[in-house]
Amino acid sequence: MEGKITKKLTLIADSSCDLPVEIIEQYDIEIVPVSIFFPDETRTQYIDITTEEFFKMISEDDLKATTGVPAPKRFKQAFDNALEKSEEAIMLTLSKDLSGIWSSSVLHAKNMTDNKVTVIDDRTTTSPHGLVTMKTARMIEEGLTKEDIIDKLQNEIIPNVQLNAFVGTLKYLKRSGRIATLQHILGELFHFKPLITIEDGKLESPMRVRGESASMEYLMKLGEKVVKVLPKRETLIILHSRNFEKAKILYDFLQNLNYNNLEILTWEIGPAIGVHVGPGALGLTWVGVSASELLESDK
Repeated sequence: MEGKITKKLTLIADSSCDLPVEIIEQYDIEIVPVSIFFPDETRTQYIDITTEEFFKMISEDDLKATTGVPAPKRFKQAFDNALEKSEEAIMLTLSKDLSGIWSSSVLHAKNMTDNKVTVIDDRTTTSPHGLVTMKTARMIEEGLTKEDIIDKLQNEIIPNVQLNAFVGTLKYLKRSGRIATLQHILGELFHFKPLITIEDGKLESPMRVRGESASMEYLMKLGEKVVKVLPKRETLIILHSRNFEKAKILYDFLQNLNYNNLEILTWEIGPAIGVHVGPGALGLTWVGVSASELLESDK
């Protein structure tokens, strides 16, 4: 194994990071894939189910789906692959308040790698998790040490990663137990769309708007402020679930305001998180000032 080592550090992430395959391949990121359980079969994100197939199964076919912590063999495969290429590895996981993946990763890293894999809870999920992962991959590519990377993650990036998104329907949050039945009924009845954020690793809903046009207006107003304050060549992600048309409208709007040469990317939410949000979600994620601070002046 030692003869194959070509670098000091490799990055590992669980598949709820929802990174596009081309980015995973570009930065040689090892993925621990999440299992998706349907009534009659089990599929695995990035392995035997595409995002398109998944959303067809839960929406058109109306199949109920749940997720589970990856099997130990999935961790072992990713750890072995990483340590064949490098002396050590960093693994980023979604928030431990949202899943048992972090605790399983810590246990398996200790037992399977003699602590050569450092596990970090990045306190978020889906595209924000992917953005933290991509930033970490770029730091590795730049040659930063493990200690410097961890310091930047814990003190600069993770505390400031932001998510503001609206779901297309409350059906899937209700199905997965994320909202109470009464809230679901009232929300659907009055066409309310809750704003979804992540605060200190937990899902929050600080406000809601009524209807598609109001949610798009909110995201455009927020996006305009984010574009103005982010430093040059920083990254802004438009995230969505099977909501290509609205994502394109938002992308075009923000790109027209992009005087700081920001990297504006559009990423789709994958199966592990799509179980909870369903199709139709749309939002923004970035590292920097929070939405509440940016929109404070409008109150």
